Amino acid sequence: MTLAAVYDEIGTPDVLHLTEVQDPSPGPGEVLVRVRAAGINPYDGKVRRGFIPSDAPFPRRIGSDVAGTVEAVGEGAAYWDGTAVAVGDEVLGSAAGSVAERVLAKGSSLTRRPAELPVEVAGGLWVAGLTAVSCLATVPVGAGDTVLIGGASGAVGIVAAQLARDAGATVIGTASPARLEFVRSLGVEAVEYGPGLADRVAGLGTVTAVMDCHGRDALDAGVALGVDTDRMVAIAAYAALQEIPAHNAERAARTAENLAKLADGIVEGRLVLPVAATYPLDQVAEAFTALEASHAPGKIVVTA
Repeated sequence: MTLAAVYDEIGTPDVLHLTEVQDPSPGPGEVLVRVRAAGINPYDGKVRRGFIPSDAPFPRRIGSDVAGTVEAVGEGAAYWDGTAVAVGDEVLGSAAGSVAERVLAKGSSLTRRPAELPVEVAGGLWVAGLTAVSCLATVPVGAGDTVLIGGASGAVGIVAAQLARDAGATVIGTASPARLEFVRSLGVEAVEYGPGLADRVAGLGTVTAVMDCHGRDALDAGVALGVDTDRMVAIAAYAALQEIPAHNAERAARTAENLAKLADGIVEGRLVLPVAATYPLDQVAEAFTALEASHAPGKIVVTA
């Protein structure tokens, strides 16, 4: 039997609890992963509290980021590059219901974890890292661009800011006053979010692209600054995208191949993704409480 985090009703983090589930057996193309770390994401909390509707029956599992060790392999299970997955491989990637001791994953949704990549970092990389990649795939930037990134101290914004910087763009990142110095440490300009953002940004350069990784603050500033809405992308603007014809981040770039590139970037020192805090599996409710409150820059990760 395997312990897994589940919830039986819509609600606050307190609805989460652990229960025993049958150890799953991998089918064709699947692998069984012994979970060592599972990052949690705002999307998980939004589904759990009913902000994002779901038809999934209760009890519902939670989580999708994962890093761990392969314990069993289904017929034909292979990584994104066609290499066969083997028992004992250390992996990272995506698996539905990953906040658990064990979880099934598609081999093609995993990549090998470099030994130099801490498991807690690996376990929080899929959603944040690949959403950032998607932002840049949706609105490519490079030399000559000045990009405004909303929420640059959040996990997605941290990665997006560094990817845009490495692409040659000038990057302006928004954050709370307490997080401005951290954003500067990424090698980008930092500016406080909130009322008056457009005026503050106007003094830093001519913005040519906007990536809003938290709400709509940067989108509204982009409109005020006259940025072409075709050069604007958001990941969590929801109602704002009904008013502003900006892009929602595309999904085709969210692949295990791109995840492997991000992992290599961290190992090589070109990228950072801090882990804000880790919680053991039996403190999953506390982990989500921390996620949904103000916390240090980076990922909240559940360890198992």
